[in-house]
Amino acid sequence: MRNRLADHLTTWKAWYAVPAMFAIIIASLLPVVGNLLGAGDNTTVMALLVPAQFILFAVLALGVIGLLARKWPTTMDLGLKRSLGMREILLLIVVFVVSHVGFWLLTLGRGTDGTSASRYFDELGLGGALLPAALMLFASVVLAPVCEELLYRGAVMRPIHDALARRGLPVLAAVVSILASSFAFAMPHLGASLSAGEAAAFVLTGIAFGLVYLITGSMTATMVAHSLQSCFAFAQVLIFGAGDHEVSPLLYVMVFTCPIIVFLIARGLHAVLPAGRPAMSGASAAR
Repeated sequence: MRNRLADHLTTWKAWYAVPAMFAIIIASLLPVVGNLLGAGDNTTVMALLVPAQFILFAVLALGVIGLLARKWPTTMDLGLKRSLGMREILLLIVVFVVSHVGFWLLTLGRGTDGTSASRYFDELGLGGALLPAALMLFASVVLAPVCEELLYRGAVMRPIHDALARRGLPVLAAVVSILASSFAFAMPHLGASLSAGEAAAFVLTGIAFGLVYLITGSMTATMVAHSLQSCFAFAQVLIFGAGDHEVSPLLYVMVFTCPIIVFLIARGLHAVLPAGRPAMSGASAAR
């Protein structure tokens, strides 16, 4: 298994990942601010704050890295690519199948039954007004794969990996960075209602995304891998959780096309962010 992240090592230090993680804490204050400003009873405004949270923590995390490195992260630093090759697509399919089998075994099917789907359906307000429902779903199936990968893989895994790889420790760099980013990824998803198996399943999912990033060196591939998981999970929520609700076809279209939307957003980020230039390879860094 080739480590393609080592083909381009940034100059980022491992500890950059720590302040970058504070971005999600700062972004989580948006609903609190909304309530303080009296928007708590406005369903649309509060739903709008959810996608705003995702965008804010991704921008803040990259901003922290840029401030510390004195250079905004480039497409080469993050591994944003314009396209996906056939090998990458096949890898995404394999990771999707294997991780879902592992998730199911760890949770013994819990979370895929009608009761759980109905609970998530109601919590997200998918049976209510279309605009708030669409905003909540857009944040969950589109912005989460984009923004969470920029944070957990781009701003957490990448600094840790590159710092260790520059010291000539490629295997340790891969293991430590994937585990660190996976546990960081799992933490916000955990709750009191989750079993130990479900908690382990979220860690497993984070490891799967980390492996995609490591093997492909592509943030675009990692975002699409994440979106495939979101597509599958929220399709179940809509199909099994709708009950007597009338669900707009727009919500179904958004869920089933989210991998395409995420891919297009990744291409857009590739066009907007600075391209960058090669810094150092793993071989040259180890000399």
